[in-house]
Amino acid sequence: MKLFATCFTLLALSGIAYGIQCFVCNSKIDSACADEFQDDSPALIEAFLQECELPNNETQAFCRKAKMHLPDGEVRVMRDCGFKRREIYDCYQKRSEDYFVDVCQCDADRCNGSPSLTFSLAPVLALSLPLFARFL
Repeated sequence: MKLFATCFTLLALSGIAYGIQCFVCNSKIDSACADEFQDDSPALIEAFLQECELPNNETQAFCRKAKMHLPDGEVRVMRDCGFKRREIYDCYQKRSEDYFVDVCQCDADRCNGSPSLTFSLAPVLALSLPLFARFL
C-alpha cells in the first residue's frame, strides 16, 4: 500500500512540474475570449489553448484569468500563463484610480476557461497522501 501511495504521489507531482496548458487571449482583440467563453469549443481550443513555456529561472507555470473593469463600463477579459504566483489567494483584486481588475490563478490544464475559477485539488491530494499512507 505504501508503494502505491508513493507512486501516486510521484505521478501527481510530476503533472505539476511539467508544462500546463492555458487559454491565452484578450477580449479586446477577440470577443470570443469574453466571459461567455466556451472552453469545450474545438474552435476556441484550437485558437487559444497554448502550452505554457517556462522562462529562465522559473520553476512552475499556472493559468490566470483577469477581468478588467474600465471607467466607461467596458469589461475586458484576459487569459494567459502566469509565472510569479500570488501565494496567499487564488483570486484577488487590483485597484487603480480609474479601473480595477479581478484576477484568479489556477493550476490545472484549461482551468482559466471557465467564468468562475476553482483551485485544483491534485496538489493538495498529492501532498497529503503520504501522511495518510503512514497510518495505513
